[in-house]
Amino acid sequence: MISKLKWLKLEHLILGTLLVYVTLHVFEEWLFGFPDWALRRWGIPGYDVPKWLLHNVYFAFFLAVGYLVYRSNQDRWMPLGLGILVWGFLNSAIAHIAFTVIFLEYSPGIITSLIFVYFAVMGLAQLRRAGRLSWKLIVPSVACGLLYWGVPMVVFIEVDKALGM
Repeated sequence: MISKLKWLKLEHLILGTLLVYVTLHVFEEWLFGFPDWALRRWGIPGYDVPKWLLHNVYFAFFLAVGYLVYRSNQDRWMPLGLGILVWGFLNSAIAHIAFTVIFLEYSPGIITSLIFVYFAVMGLAQLRRAGRLSWKLIVPSVACGLLYWGVPMVVFIEVDKALGM
């Protein structure tokens, strides 16, 4: 199985990140109580399961839109696709791995987030092998990944404020 994963195409790694997120990752977070964990550790006011689900809808929406635009013209919109890999890596490195180390406890979602790390590393390796790795591609891809991370959070906070939550 691992050897087959090693040869996934870049587009499969990008779609795989999106699919693992909306299925396995969200399920792992729900199953092991991420909303409660985040409430205790990050102090997000009223962060319960419905708020957490809404937050995930925002992430999924922006990632799905980015993916659809990327698929419309993969060469032109490659940074939008690679940004999904960057987002997955950021989710892993910041929200799960770092906080597992900081708090010395399981961060719900860390297990599936390691798949994001694997996909991001494989994507980087594929770009390098294909001779496509350049700053002209990396910089906008990282920017897209940061936007996939930041825009849903800002929307989440602003919608919360507007609804008085």
